[in-house]
Amino acid sequence: MFKKITIVGLSVVLFLPSIYGESKVYADTINNGTLMQYFEWYAPSDGNHWNRLRTDAENLAQKGITSVWIPPAYKGTTQNDVGYGAYDLYDLGEFNQKGTVRTKYGTKAQLKSAIEALHKQNIDVYGDVVMNHKGGADYTETVTAVEVDRNNRNVEVSGDYEISAWTGFNFPGRGDNYSNFKWKWY
Repeated sequence: MFKKITIVGLSVVLFLPSIYGESKVYADTINNGTLMQYFEWYAPSDGNHWNRLRTDAENLAQKGITSVWIPPAYKGTTQNDVGYGAYDLYDLGEFNQKGTVRTKYGTKAQLKSAIEALHKQNIDVYGDVVMNHKGGADYTETVTAVEVDRNNRNVEVSGDYEISAWTGFNFPGRGDNYSNFKWKWY
């Protein structure tokens, strides 16, 4: 129900100007910018991505780029994680966790410097944030599990039983900075 209402509502908003003959005025008032995805899966894990972005800001503006999409900036499961194995969304390369301070892309200070350089060139920055991924837990917890059919995960093939799963996150390097929330499975 909600999806239908959202789609209908969005359609009305998007097409309202053309219904009332205002599409030309509407189009003339919007700046059609150019967004650049400033990362790719195989970017080097050298901690210099934010520095390269900062250095490239003026060049991007000269080429007509008006916004950049940056990779997930937070700490991943390892220093090589591209950001989709999210460990700590509050650690942007500031705390010693998972064997490193920096992320694959650099430190928090380097990220802030890159964003400042982009903003000086009137380039907007869009961060990629994956809220529903979690990896690299700090400890295991006992949880209830059930086996499922390998060809149909909707079919249970066992009863409930307990397992030890890597689901506990206490973020020892960050402690309670920015958030005191500790992640547990329940």
